[in-house]
Amino acid sequence: MRKLTIYTDGASRGNPGLAACAWIILDGLEVLEAESAGAGENTNNFAEYTALISALRSAKKYCTPNETELDVYSDSELMIRQLRGQYAVRSPALKPLFSEAVRLSKDYASVSYTHVPRENPYISSCDWMCNQALDMLKKREEERRSVPKPVCMPVGIVHSPYKEAGSAPKQGRITNDISEIEIYPEFEDALDGLFAGDDIFVLCWFDRSDRTVLLTKSGRDPNGPARGVFSTRSPARPNPISLTLVKLLEIDGNRLSVRGLEMLDGTPVLDIKPYYADIDSPNV
Repeated sequence: MRKLTIYTDGASRGNPGLAACAWIILDGLEVLEAESAGAGENTNNFAEYTALISALRSAKKYCTPNETELDVYSDSELMIRQLRGQYAVRSPALKPLFSEAVRLSKDYASVSYTHVPRENPYISSCDWMCNQALDMLKKREEERRSVPKPVCMPVGIVHSPYKEAGSAPKQGRITNDISEIEIYPEFEDALDGLFAGDDIFVLCWFDRSDRTVLLTKSGRDPNGPARGVFSTRSPARPNPISLTLVKLLEIDGNRLSVRGLEMLDGTPVLDIKPYYADIDSPNV
């Protein structure tokens, strides 16, 4: 029977606060894996469980689980005693993590849990990795906060035959319906150089979309698994910006008649750009 050893640690600055976890997987004295990861804004106990779950998942890469015994060591007395059945799990935030750890442990021939002091050299290494991860996460957060937030204003509005959600086609090119883009008067001069017959890109803001969606079904594979919205054309996404290639049929002052626009009536228009076949077609 093969045996692997796991050391884990979690840390939280603020408890709860910015959290990270780390784990080391060994085969005898050989280090198979030493990794760390962020654990969101959470408590130290949450991070401890996150480290354990990550290690239990990762260990499967190095063994045949049902033929492998694991010895797990942590300086979290609470987590170890809960996993050994000595303490009850009362925290609502920890209960699903406890259940996941128990579920993963059942994949192995056996898993033993032992509490060790923080001074243990492997635990000290995990603690160092946690702090390194926290320093990096803090730096990234500071960089993110320092980036100027973009300011965007509508330059016009769509008038279309699609009045309700679900009434518009999935793609504008599959319909011959005509829509009108009204450019606000202060931006009318920006239309100079566009002509009837041009192919143009229209960028709009899906103002009625759900901005919390990160995973969704692809319209190209509706029976497949959910995938990241950045790999789909779904209007539901963190920044719901649309990009549609349309045919410009007529220009009347600040009003453009176009074919192929799948926007709902009243959708804000952010920008218009010309289509150039020599740079916009991947086959050229």
